[in-house]
Amino acid sequence: MTEEKVNPYLIHGPALISFSGGRTSGYMLKHILDAHGGVLPDDVHVTFANTGKEREETLRFVHECQSRWGINIHWLEQSDRKAKSYEDRFVEIGYNSASRNGEPFRALIERKKYLPNSVMRFCTTELKIEPMKFFMKSKGYKKWTNVVGLRADEGHRVSRGASANEKGKDPWVSVFPLFEDGVTQRDVRTWWAEQDFDLQLLPFEGNCDGCFLKARPKLMEIERTQPGTLKWWADMESFASDICSKQSAATFRSGYGYDQLIDAARNQGDLFKGFFDEDPDMDAECGLWCGEAP
Repeated sequence: MTEEKVNPYLIHGPALISFSGGRTSGYMLKHILDAHGGVLPDDVHVTFANTGKEREETLRFVHECQSRWGINIHWLEQSDRKAKSYEDRFVEIGYNSASRNGEPFRALIERKKYLPNSVMRFCTTELKIEPMKFFMKSKGYKKWTNVVGLRADEGHRVSRGASANEKGKDPWVSVFPLFEDGVTQRDVRTWWAEQDFDLQLLPFEGNCDGCFLKARPKLMEIERTQPGTLKWWADMESFASDICSKQSAATFRSGYGYDQLIDAARNQGDLFKGFFDEDPDMDAECGLWCGEAP
């Protein structure tokens, strides 16, 4: 007798489903919802952590998933991470009240007095991971399952998550339903093409509008196609130069600043049109991109 295959989308609580607002995690969320007959158990929670630098298209997509699928998504933003109670360490907001001008991100930079970069990616930790952790702890959970949308073609990221599970330092154990189900980026794109709504972003644009982990040509293409997108990032580098003790801590990237990217995008024109359309890395979602998702 062969063993019956366990449905990886059947999630047993207490559990947190980390919804980044991207296509991959949206695909995962809908399949989990369907596996549970359209209603999640009371101790399985869906969260979306907003940094204030998510694209407006991302915010609309999260809201649309919530409305169309009839699911409660908890929109979170970082608050006072050192408050005595977990409830005071985050704020629960919604589509209309979500920060859209980088307010949580700027507050983090002001407190740290230096900028995150590719080596110290504390923006993901403090603006994404921690609010979700504090949310679960505010519910009284000491241990839980963390459901992460990493696909079968992201094995290196899954390996990092599995390694973190083995170390056991966190109050959660991560599971990867898409990886277990063999889902690839092609599967995700095909599925969304068959739905009656979709995330209105090109793959290379990503949820975080000017993320410093994107390659320079990709950032330039974003600024070329959406002029003004990188201005906030350039403004933060100017702001950081006034409050940082070291000038090296006042740029998101080593070697150049966002003001230089803006100038280059204006002067070099349409160099990269269509170049990134099939770039598989560009579907990586904030929090999963750098392998630090809970």
